[in-house]
Amino acid sequence: MFNNNEQLKTLSQAQFDKAVRLSNIVLASAERFANLHLELSKKLLADQAATTKALVELKDPKAVLEYQASLAQPGIDQAFSVARSVYDAALQTQTDIQSFVEEQVLEFNKQLCANLDKVSKNAPAGSEVAINAVKNMLTSATAAYDNVTRTAKKVGTELAEAGVEAAANSAKAASAAVARTAAAAKK
Repeated sequence: MFNNNEQLKTLSQAQFDKAVRLSNIVLASAERFANLHLELSKKLLADQAATTKALVELKDPKAVLEYQASLAQPGIDQAFSVARSVYDAALQTQTDIQSFVEEQVLEFNKQLCANLDKVSKNAPAGSEVAINAVKNMLTSATAAYDNVTRTAKKVGTELAEAGVEAAANSAKAASAAVARTAAAAKK
């Protein structure tokens, strides 16, 4: 009986530790996003104050138009910088959670194999073939899971990077169009 109580205590402690670890991952993610939000808010407030001050100091309507045109590219650059920061924070969170889940799957498989070994010691003669088949199936499933996980990570990263690059190219094109419009307005 002592052994079962000790095993239950060990299992409970392990589950508690896992819950605490997952909670820490979620809290770290929330902290990353909160810090990004605060940094962005501070920067936007400072930028708005500087822009308002500059606009108030301008007296010539043509200078106001030129100043507004000059704000387009920095605004686009800032938007992409913010998007990239949010993407990086989300990717970090995804990586942390994915690592946690992978560790849990590996631990489960390890425990299942250990339990199968215990069962095979007490199993009737001739059942080794069935137990080995289950172990082989488990090994194959683990290998397939690993392959799918690696492929999903690779495809996800490639798609995200392609999206970021396409958005950056669109922003450059939009910025060039704004610059042409501003140049035409000067004439």
